[in-house]
Amino acid sequence: MTTLHGPPLDGFPGIGALTMGDFLEEVGLRFADHEALVFDDPLQGGTTARWTYGELCSQARRVARALVAHEVPRGARVAILMGNRPEAVAALFGCAMAGAVAVPVSTFSPPPELAYMLANCEAEVLLTQTRLLTRRFADDVAELHLREVFAVGDKSWDRFLASGAGAAEPLPSVSPDDDGLIIYSSGTTSHPKGVLHNHRAPTLQFWVQAQIFRRHEGTRMWTSLPMFWTAGLNTAMGSTLAAGGCWVMQETFEPGEALALMARERVTEPYALPHQTAALEEHPDWASTDLSSLTYVFGKSAFARHPRVQGDTTWNMPVGYGLSETCAFFVAHWSDRPRELPKQSMGTPLPGNELRIVDPDTGRVLAPGDSGEITVKGPTLMRHYLGMTPTECFDADGFFHTGDAGYIDDDGAVRFTGRRTEMIKTGGANVSPGELEVELRACAPVKLARIIGMPDPRLDEIVVACITLKDGAEATAEDIQGFLRGRVAAYKVPKRVLFFADGEIPMTGHDTKVRDSELVALVASRLELSGDR
Repeated sequence: MTTLHGPPLDGFPGIGALTMGDFLEEVGLRFADHEALVFDDPLQGGTTARWTYGELCSQARRVARALVAHEVPRGARVAILMGNRPEAVAALFGCAMAGAVAVPVSTFSPPPELAYMLANCEAEVLLTQTRLLTRRFADDVAELHLREVFAVGDKSWDRFLASGAGAAEPLPSVSPDDDGLIIYSSGTTSHPKGVLHNHRAPTLQFWVQAQIFRRHEGTRMWTSLPMFWTAGLNTAMGSTLAAGGCWVMQETFEPGEALALMARERVTEPYALPHQTAALEEHPDWASTDLSSLTYVFGKSAFARHPRVQGDTTWNMPVGYGLSETCAFFVAHWSDRPRELPKQSMGTPLPGNELRIVDPDTGRVLAPGDSGEITVKGPTLMRHYLGMTPTECFDADGFFHTGDAGYIDDDGAVRFTGRRTEMIKTGGANVSPGELEVELRACAPVKLARIIGMPDPRLDEIVVACITLKDGAEATAEDIQGFLRGRVAAYKVPKRVLFFADGEIPMTGHDTKVRDSELVALVASRLELSGDR
C-alpha cells in the first residue's frame, strides 16, 4: 500500500495557536502597532481605513461580546455576507471568539442561492453590509425570517457593537477540535455544498501558508479575492496576518483602482487570478503606474515584465493542489522551489497530510506512476458536509475521495490530470480537459481555454477546444492544434477548435468558472450551424 506522507506535524516550526480567536490574539499581541488592513471604503465616500493589529483585535472582541449579549449560543452558525472590508475580518474572528461557527457566504450569489445557503447552514444571525455595488443585501434577505440582521453602513451595526459594551463575563473557551467554519464550495450546476471545518483547519493553513509564501512583517499583499473562498480566506488574509504583514484590500476588482492601490500602498506581493492579471496588463495605466515596490513576482508573469519591477529572483509563486474540503492547499511547491518543478507537478503533501491514489472502481491503492483517483486525509480535512455524516464522506480508512485524477511521480510529487468525472472518452481513450487547459496556458495568444466533449457517432465523443484570444492576438484552429501536438498525445488534440469573443463563453457570477452546461449548448448550436452534427 503506497501512502504519500507530508512531514510530521508535531514539532513543525512556525505553528502557533490553533483556534481562530487565539490566533488573532497571538498575532495581535506580537504585531500590535503594525498596520494590518488598508481599505478605501465606498460606504464612507472612499475614505481610507487603516486598522492596526491591535485595532483589529479590539473590533473582533467587540463583535464577540455583542454576539454573546444577543444570546447567540456556542456552536450557533453566524453568516457573514460582506465584501473584503475590515469589518468582515473582525466579524470572522469575532464569531470564533464567541464560540460561534463563522459562515462566510458569497456576495456573488443571487438571492435564491443566498437563501439556500442561509437555510442550509441554519444561520440565525446575519452580519452584512447595506450595499455592495448594486446589491442591497437587506432586500435579498428580507423574507428569510432570520432572527437578527446587522449591517455595516447603518445604525444597526453601531447598536450591535454597543450591545456588548460593559460585559464583564469572559468569552467562551474554544478548542482546536470545535466547529469553527463553514465554507460553501462553488458549484456551477447544483446547490453549493456546505463544508464544515474545525478551528484547526484554517489556523493551521494560516501558519503554514505564511511560510509557503515566505511572508513577513514587511509584506504588503494586495488582493480582491473574497474571504468566502479558501484562497481569499487562508492564502491571502490568514497567512498575511500570521506573518505580521498588511492586507491592502479591494472589495470588488477594478483594474485601474487596483493599480492605483498597489502604487499608493507600496504593495510587495500581488495575489490575482489569471484573468485579473490580464486585465491589469491591458489597462491603459499599466505601463505608467509605479509598481517598483513589487518584489514577490515570478518568472514570466505580467508583473515580472512590468518596466518598473525588479522581482526577487529567489521567490517563485507557490503552486499547489487543494479543495474547499481541505481548507485550501493539501500539496504544494513552496516559494523557494525551482520554477521548473511547478511546471511538472503540484508538489508534495503539507505537514501531517496523507495522500493515496486509488482505482476509482475497486478502491485498490495504486503504486507510484499509476493514474487513478486522488484521496486525502489530514489535519485540515473537513469534518463532513452539512447534511451528511462522516461515514458518508470518507472511506473506511478516513480518506476523502476527491473525484480528481492524478498519480504520484518518481520524485514523490503529485501530478494532477483533471476531474475524473469530466474525462472525455474518445475512440476508447480518456482525455483530461484539465491537462489540455493547463497546456494552453502557455499558448501566447490564448486568454481563456475550456475543453469539452461533444457526442460523436463514431468516436463516442470528440474533444472540442473553446478559445478566447487576448486583445489584438490572432490564431487559427490549426495554430492551436499544432501547439498541442508537440505537447500531448495525438488522440488528445482537439478535433474542433471554436473561437469566442471576450465575454462570450458563459461564466459564473465573478468570471471564475465556466458554466459548462451553457457552453455545451452554445457549442452544439455552433456545430449544428456548421453542419458538423
